[in-house]
Amino acid sequence: MIAFEDGEWIITTANGYYASSPKGDQYLSVKVGGKEYSTEQLRESFYRPDLVNLALSGGSLKELKKVADVKPPPVVAIIDTPKSIDKSDAAITLKVTDAGGGIGDIRLYLNGSAVMLDSTRGVKIVASNRNEITKTYKLKLSSGVNLIKAVAFNADNTMQSTGAVHEITAAFKAIGKPSLYALVIGINEYKNPKLQLNYAVADSDLFAKTLQQGASTLFEKVEVKKLSSTEETTRENILKELKAMQTLNPDDLFVFYVASHGTVDDGEYFLITSNVGSTRTERLKTDAIGQSVFKELISNIPATKKLIIIDTCNAGALGEAIQVAMLTRGMSEDTAMKILSRAVGSTILSASTSLQEALEGYQGHGLFTYVLAEGLKGKADKGKTGYVKTTELADYVDNEVPTLAEKIFKKAQYPTISISGQTFPIGKVR
Repeated sequence: MIAFEDGEWIITTANGYYASSPKGDQYLSVKVGGKEYSTEQLRESFYRPDLVNLALSGGSLKELKKVADVKPPPVVAIIDTPKSIDKSDAAITLKVTDAGGGIGDIRLYLNGSAVMLDSTRGVKIVASNRNEITKTYKLKLSSGVNLIKAVAFNADNTMQSTGAVHEITAAFKAIGKPSLYALVIGINEYKNPKLQLNYAVADSDLFAKTLQQGASTLFEKVEVKKLSSTEETTRENILKELKAMQTLNPDDLFVFYVASHGTVDDGEYFLITSNVGSTRTERLKTDAIGQSVFKELISNIPATKKLIIIDTCNAGALGEAIQVAMLTRGMSEDTAMKILSRAVGSTILSASTSLQEALEGYQGHGLFTYVLAEGLKGKADKGKTGYVKTTELADYVDNEVPTLAEKIFKKAQYPTISISGQTFPIGKVR
């Protein structure tokens, strides 16, 4: 357990799993195969506060992968890419050199937000050296200064490279104000009738309406797409709608909201869609939306300002006892959301409630979404500026949900708030 002078901290287990404050993992290095890497490079596989808790309470992590087993990440360089340009897109060329661990996902960030995730395995080698590849990606840019960061993972995506950074100034005139696009999903009915929810559709309607009202005077265009029927909320249709968002521009805002069931199984978070019948692990992998698929789709939306809101309750009988029993192979929802937030460079607000709270509701809604809507209507505008920013909304939800949960349900409910990427106004208070 290490505390740093600026208040950041990190706790690590013998085999490399760790919990940390938001920047705590930047200060500690690890040696793998004689080479030094920052702990942050291992975040997507080894940031596991749930496993740290297990170790602290005397549980064994002996069966799990160790940092020492991780193969080195590739080395990434941005080459043959202009520093200034007079149009709205640029060709970004990367040279990725295999350092012995192979080449997995390649990710590009624009001004702190993931805008491209390339998960094509076995990419064609076009360089003369057998260990390196060059790949060119076309990126839409914002008017002015664009900070581009590229990272690549080793073949099994357990460790990422240090980021290659490049700045491009784009001298073109931006037309009009940015637009806001939202995909809002509420699922009450499922193939498996035991999964039925009472308030998910009402919650999605409330959020869509509140967002539309607050954002209408702030943006050039506000387009809120609602999905709530059983046909609209299948895995296939939700994936199709997310892919349709890949035409957005960097200055646009993208908001994703879903009220449904969610569960963590076999080390992955799953969003349960209306077509799900069985919640067995192998069926979830084909029928629900897994974390890796969701991460790829969100990462490939070119908007640099993204807000993701996930209001899910634990599916079926997955209570705390089963969650604890799964800890050695699964992870908590809280951990899954924090990893996702950093990976896609977006702010994520998430509520994982028990089935009982989801069924009882509050004021005809789920507690989390009710608080969220109140914040959007103006209660989150602490400084009375007339605008609600994503960070203010996050703070309001973080403070208000536990207070009301204790008061109404006599239970603790703590939302997961993970702020990454850019802060931006999401609504105007009338």
